Amino acid sequence: MDLDKYKKAWENQPEETNKVSKIDIYKMAHSKSSSIVKWIFIIGILELIFWGGLNLIFVGSSYSQVYEELHLNALVKISIYLHYFVITLFLVLFYKNYKSISISDNTKKLINKILDTRKTVKYYVYFNLFYMVLANIVVMCFIFYDLDGLIQYYNNHGIVSSDINKNQLIVSLIIAMTVTLSFMFLILWLFYKIIYGRLLKKLYKNYKELIKLEEVN
Repeated sequence: MDLDKYKKAWENQPEETNKVSKIDIYKMAHSKSSSIVKWIFIIGILELIFWGGLNLIFVGSSYSQVYEELHLNALVKISIYLHYFVITLFLVLFYKNYKSISISDNTKKLINKILDTRKTVKYYVYFNLFYMVLANIVVMCFIFYDLDGLIQYYNNHGIVSSDINKNQLIVSLIIAMTVTLSFMFLILWLFYKIIYGRLLKKLYKNYKELIKLEEVN
């Protein structure tokens, strides 16, 4: 039975049966909340695997060759490993949230754990969006710093002529980076909005039901 229907049936019951029904509603909200947080943890793991696979595909690509010739491989690797490290920390927090919700033995504790989980997921989303933009801007700044090296790379691969205007190249790179980052940001934001947003909405619904249940007590 759906939690809303269960709650409506409970409110229409005789007073002497309310205590038993409150426990049933708490158990249902507890079970659903635990399941939602478990899925947040699983999706986080799948996302980490996705980023890892993407970086494996990236190795050996033309972008990787540019970074190698501009001596930026170390910077890019540090950026990637730092991203993995922070995502792993968030996964640990997701798992802790799941375990803590699983063993919560009263309504107030469950309410607090749900709030903690929502905050953790929001921070995770904000970090990924911010880090993606920041890491790419930092790498691009280093590329601008060695613009002659980039032009030499382009010349060696027949991408541009040797007499290219540096200002035009900078403007072209900025436009390309802005368009690419905007597209990536939008795709990532939509992913988080659809996947994590939907889970957080369900979690918040359980939170509101538990608040009402607590107020009745």
